[in-house]
Amino acid sequence: MPIPDLTLELVPHCESVPRQGWEGDHDVRPLSELGRRQAEALVPAVGPQVDAIFSSPARRCRETVEPLARATGLPIECLETLAESDGFREPAEWVTGVYAPVAGAIGGAWSAGRMAHALTSMARRHPGGRVVASSHGDVIPALLAMLCGCTGTPLPAVVDRGGRYTVRLDHGTTTVTSHHPAS
Repeated sequence: MPIPDLTLELVPHCESVPRQGWEGDHDVRPLSELGRRQAEALVPAVGPQVDAIFSSPARRCRETVEPLARATGLPIECLETLAESDGFREPAEWVTGVYAPVAGAIGGAWSAGRMAHALTSMARRHPGGRVVASSHGDVIPALLAMLCGCTGTPLPAVVDRGGRYTVRLDHGTTTVTSHHPAS
């Protein structure tokens, strides 16, 4: 399945309020004060030449790209395919019984597939464009590993919160570049 040319600025959500001690739905967990500063720093790092901004529905991902949305005047479109995987549970027979020992690998493959679907959708909607997407630390590495493995592209260096990856799909060639957060 060929994917149209696209430049994707793939942004792991910035530092959030810690998961430990948070009561309630994790999808409403916000960025920390440091995370808000990291999100503001993404605006000059990414720059204004953006065609669309996508996000996981989770609050911390939306808050990560909100400063960029304000700066560019673009809306944030939430995609369920960018959501945290939270494990792979259905159908149950895929994670129990004979597949139980490899349930983690199946979940990673599922996450990578969902992200690849999101990537394909973004590329078809913005062929040759540059888009930004904020997602989670469990699905971004799954997508990058799958994409790099499928194309023979070296895996990029891992970035800390406040960093991003530039994924460039250009006439069948894939490059992935790490951008570490500004100090």
